[in-house]
Amino acid sequence: MNAAHAAGRRWTLADLIDFETVLTGVDEATLEHDRLIFNRDIRPALPAGDERGRRRAGLRAWLAYRREADTLETGRLWRHGLGLIRLTLLIGMGIAGFALMIGLCASANPGVHVILFLGVTLGLPWLMFMLVLIAGLLGGRSSALLAGWAGRVLAIATRSHSADQRQRFRALRERLTDTAAPRRALRAALARTLQIGAVGFNTGLVLAFAGSLLVFDVRFYWEATPQTSGLVASATQIVAAPWRGVWPAAVPSTTQIENSRARFVDGRRRVPDVPASTAAWWRFLLMALLVWGLLPRLLLVLAYAAIERRALSRVDFQSPRHRSLWRALTRIERGAVAAPAADSALVLDVGGSGLSVASIRGFLLRALRVNPHAHARIGVLDEADEAAADEALAVGPDHVVLVAEDWGLSPRQAAALHARVRRGVGAQTPVTWLIFARDARGPGAPDAAHLQRWTRFIDGLRDPATEIVAYDPGL
Repeated sequence: MNAAHAAGRRWTLADLIDFETVLTGVDEATLEHDRLIFNRDIRPALPAGDERGRRRAGLRAWLAYRREADTLETGRLWRHGLGLIRLTLLIGMGIAGFALMIGLCASANPGVHVILFLGVTLGLPWLMFMLVLIAGLLGGRSSALLAGWAGRVLAIATRSHSADQRQRFRALRERLTDTAAPRRALRAALARTLQIGAVGFNTGLVLAFAGSLLVFDVRFYWEATPQTSGLVASATQIVAAPWRGVWPAAVPSTTQIENSRARFVDGRRRVPDVPASTAAWWRFLLMALLVWGLLPRLLLVLAYAAIERRALSRVDFQSPRHRSLWRALTRIERGAVAAPAADSALVLDVGGSGLSVASIRGFLLRALRVNPHAHARIGVLDEADEAAADEALAVGPDHVVLVAEDWGLSPRQAAALHARVRRGVGAQTPVTWLIFARDARGPGAPDAAHLQRWTRFIDGLRDPATEIVAYDPGL
């Protein structure tokens, strides 16, 4: 496995689906083996610096390894199901647009009403688009709708799968919509799918209109009351603005517009047969379909693809299950030796527990790969100690280790302390909370219940450069 190559690849929705699928079925035995692979092959190839980028790259490389070790079909099923839906929409909406245009032109007796033509082919579809857009912005059930949409896509490709597999797919779609970035990616994928259908519809309109001009004797007209007759000429100039300088012949003149106006004579509608007006109108309508119909839909397809990629690039993997996986993969096993080259670390004794740095130096070297070079007390009722801690933070250490007793969690005070540390060292410096229990012989492993509360608190910070480690006296 080329871990460096896999780590450099972008995340896709199919990747995220496979990742969550693996995560639902991974067990401790699998993680023990994967931890060895991760620390041997993946961790050395990860980019230095930004912890968020390291985590994304590391989990992407781990997914690549799991794909080689296991048979993962969920992401592939998603791609196939989504591709089938898009192809069906493209063809189906293309046929619908073709049929609509044939109906407008073939039954045009005495001709095609220009205003009705533009309203049905352009105005109504864009009105529907705006209503859907507004409903999506104002709706409060977007997560449930997206979960249902993702489930239907998977259902199309999994009709022959067992009930147990379909149940796992239902659980998977809930996980995909429980954080903001995947929701935005799914929303963009849905919008892109709908716009692909709109591309098919407008393509059908254009092809059918061009064919109708070759097959049928199509004439164009318009009619209005005396009070609104001037609006037609003004609206035509506005619609034709994008191509007026490129193809002037596709912009009906005032005379041509007036010559194509229908009038009632002896109780019957009379449509003038003026070839010059007819030629100007068909060019105008063809360009309107291309410029205001097909082209914007193609641009929206590209825009939603970019929105999907941007949303996936912002997935931070900071939910509790993702942080738990990262801790499990990066944990150092017993028997490991200290790193030959380690970052220097500032050790902060939270609350003044009195723990000596010498007693945890070996653990810091082996488990965190850091070498404690400075020590200070923080969160104590001593102004001199607090000032010394702030000075040590201002120096800019490579790593900060906050050492706290397991029973001493006060969420409000701990959050304020964490924010203070971040102000001192910036957002990129790694920060590790080392939790221990006081023992007669020195620091010991923390109580499981206390550690669980600390873990929930640290995960709730959603800080990619902050992690929690339980002290292990045997390491």
